[in-house]
Formats: sequence, C-alpha cells, structure tokens
Amino acid sequence: MNAHPPPTLRRAQRGFSLIEIMIGLVIGLISVLVIYQVYNVAEGFKRNTTAAGEAQMNGLFSTFVLGMELTNGGAAIAVSAADLAVCPDTGDIATSFRPVPVLITDGGGATSPDSFVVNYSIATTAATAMMFNYKDPAAKTTNYSPGDAYNIQSPGGVHVGDLIVAVNPNGPTCVGSKVTAVAAQPAISVNLYGVATDVANVTITHTGTTGSFAGDGRPGLSTLFNMGPANRAQKVRYSVVNGVLYSTPLLDSNGVPLANPVPNPLASNIVNMKVEYGIDSAPTDGLLDTWVQASDANWSPATLLAAPITTINQIKAIRIGFIVRSEQFDKTLAGFTGGDYVNGDYQWVLFDCNKSPKTLCPVRLTGTIPAGCNLLPLVPGNCRFRKYETVIPLRNEIWNKAT
Repeated sequence: MNAHPPPTLRRAQRGFSLIEIMIGLVIGLISVLVIYQVYNVAEGFKRNTTAAGEAQMNGLFSTFVLGMELTNGGAAIAVSAADLAVCPDTGDIATSFRPVPVLITDGGGATSPDSFVVNYSIATTAATAMMFNYKDPAAKTTNYSPGDAYNIQSPGGVHVGDLIVAVNPNGPTCVGSKVTAVAAQPAISVNLYGVATDVANVTITHTGTTGSFAGDGRPGLSTLFNMGPANRAQKVRYSVVNGVLYSTPLLDSNGVPLANPVPNPLASNIVNMKVEYGIDSAPTDGLLDTWVQASDANWSPATLLAAPITTINQIKAIRIGFIVRSEQFDKTLAGFTGGDYVNGDYQWVLFDCNKSPKTLCPVRLTGTIPAGCNLLPLVPGNCRFRKYETVIPLRNEIWNKAT
C-alpha cells in the first residue's frame, strides 16, 4: 500500500502572487493620491473661508467702533458752538476748545491711511453756556484774576469734578479748569440790557488745566461752558500705523492735554482707512451737497481749526472706508484673475457711485495692492482683502444749527 497521497489530493497552497501584490500597491497609491487631493481642496476652501472671515470680522468691528465714536462727534458742544467759536486757535485740537466735532488729517494720498480726532462732551446736566456774574457782586467789580473763584448765574448744572471752560470774547480767551467745589450764594441784582434783574449766584472753585482765566467777567459778556466729568471728556485720535488701528486719548483723567499720549491697539490687519467730510454748503436747505477730503486746502486741519462757526457748521456727516487684510495666506492667488483681483493684485475702489463717467463721483478713491501681502514682505504667500465703508451722520451738528 502506497503511504503518500496522490498529487491531486495535496492541500492547495496559499498566499499572494507578485502580480497581486503590485496591483494592491497601485490601488493603495491611487487611494492616497485621491485622499490627498480631497484634503488639499478642502483645506483650500477652509483657508479661503477662514481668511475671509478674519478680514470680515476686523472690518466690521472697526466700522462699528468708529461709527459709534463718530456718531457722538460734537455731543453737548454743538449747542454752545457759537460761544466756543470765539476761542482762539492754538493749532492743536488737544489744547483748543473750538467746536470742531471731527478733525481729519489727510494721510498724503489715496493709498496712505488718514487719521481723525473725535471731540465731544459727556455733560449730564446743563449743556448750554452759563453767564458770569460780577467777581464782587457788592462792588460790581468785573475783572477776574488768575485763580479767582467764578460767580456764575446758574442754580445748578455744575458738579465737583466737571471740566469747565471760561470764555471771554474780549481777547479772546478760553481757559479750561476742573471744579473742586460748588457753593450756592444769595441771588444778586444785575443790570441786563438796561433792566435790573435778580439772578441766581453760584460760586465755583476750580483748578486750572489749560491756564488761568483773567479778564472781564461782566454779566452778559463772559460765559462758562461745562464739558461734563473731566475724566470723561473726549478728544480721541484714531489712526492706522503698520496695519494696526489705534485709538489715542489726548486728555488725561483731569481733562489736561497729554504731553505724550499712548496709543491703544483696536484691530489688526487694517491696510487703509480713508475719511471724508460730508458738506452742506447751504445749511438752510438741509441737503448734503458734496464730499471733501482733508487734503482740500479749505478743509485742512489748520484751516478748520481757525474757521468761523458758519464753516464748521457745514460739516454734517463723515464717511469712512477700510481696506482689511486676512491673517492667513492664500498661495492660490498668484496669477488669479476674478472679481477685484487681477493677476493676484487686489484693485480696490472706495466711495463709488452709480454716475457715469466715474469722474463725476465726488472724491472717488482707487488703488492697487500687489499680490504677496506687501505689508509683510518677508513672509511668502498672498492675502485676501475686503473693503468696508459707511456714512455716519453727525446728529449733534444736524440738531443744533449754529450760525
């Protein structure tokens, strides 16, 4: 009997042939390539969405914050603009009490960011100017010396800690100080326009912040303006430096102009900020006539700080535009053409209109930002850009029509 089974009964041999292994490797490589391609496309969409979201967030935040500040321009100041308009021009909005709600400084071209200062009061009581009384009611003396307490025709409206401005049109002089004490005095009789009248009398003790008031405090001539709590008086500059939006308070907590104000960063990746005045050259019609830049000699900071109240009162609105850059880079933009991009360059337009030709649009601005994130030349890659613009009516100037 044969002890070995025939060949046909042997167990089938198991395993993969070389061809099968090669086919498996090819399929695996194809799968890896497909997965990588899908991931690459998904990552591109994610990068674009994230970049657009970052730019949108910074742009909307900047527009909202500055819009809120500009809305307050001239608050509580416009109603007494005619009194404050006699204040001398110091050449610096930080030390001047002239009633300019917003002061724009041109950046030097369409592609250079502008800056501006917002000026307003947060007085919670009297916003209108109050008249002086005699320095010595019994002797009817009128001339105040530096440091003298003020006698004012007002039963209220001034509190300890308020920033006040004494205005004497003869000179003229405007002196700021901080209230340290308020005391009611018996009413006194004054001669107003030939008529003897009993008026309230309040003595205000104060400490100077921009000098000392000395001059004629004759009733009906000199006035006192209350800017509200000194630590809340607002003169704030907004500017863009190296892609960062800054706010810089120009006054300290006592209402004193700061010698070296410190900027506070608000938002990053701000490529450009352009600001323009909305002018109503005929205030009686209540219509906005045109837009002007601070580069216009008639609306430069130097001209506006010295302008009469009739000129200041023509400013009825501000429009502001931003060009914002994404934080993340997009390598696919090189050579890209579509929308506002031409060969990867971003071509922007601010303050456009529907007129034709476009030269009819008042102060329409254009510019090109080269591909490659030119704010960061040492970092490779391209950036996504967004633009935002808005118009802010100066409601305080509109409601209080100074002449």
